[in-house]
Amino acid sequence: MSSFLSLLGSARAHVMYNWGRLVRYGGTSAVGVVLGQTLLRVGYDLLGWSALVANLLAFVVANIPVYHLNRLWVWDRSGPSHWGREVLPFWLVSFVGLALSSLAVGLIDRVTDNGWFITVSSVGAFGTVWLVKYAACDRYLFGPAMSGKLQQAQTSTAQTSPAQTL
Repeated sequence: MSSFLSLLGSARAHVMYNWGRLVRYGGTSAVGVVLGQTLLRVGYDLLGWSALVANLLAFVVANIPVYHLNRLWVWDRSGPSHWGREVLPFWLVSFVGLALSSLAVGLIDRVTDNGWFITVSSVGAFGTVWLVKYAACDRYLFGPAMSGKLQQAQTSTAQTSPAQTL
């Protein structure tokens, strides 16, 4: 019980200290939801695509600006993206959301052809991954700890002469 209370206190402290970042992350997520759900409904309702195809297209298109907004606006990271440390892990975490969303919309699509149920199932599945994605972005991809590690790596690389790297 005391470890749970300690974890709860730690989470509360993180929220209080990072309130602005959490609000920006929520805004970025809102952009992704509006764009993704609009594309999902256009593909499903207007173009007649299956829920899975519409969901996949919506995910890929919406996730591109979401990545950049998270990196630039939420975590204030500029310069070129690092594919191995930022882009690939971000998309892997995002694909977990896609897998859950695809499973949800596929199951709902078998039961009903109501587009609103498809929308709710998609948003609900992505919503379950939302907090995990924030934690991964903050702790491992873009957050303050990663900024320090990247600066250390860049400094040590810059101090290494070309002869030492051979």
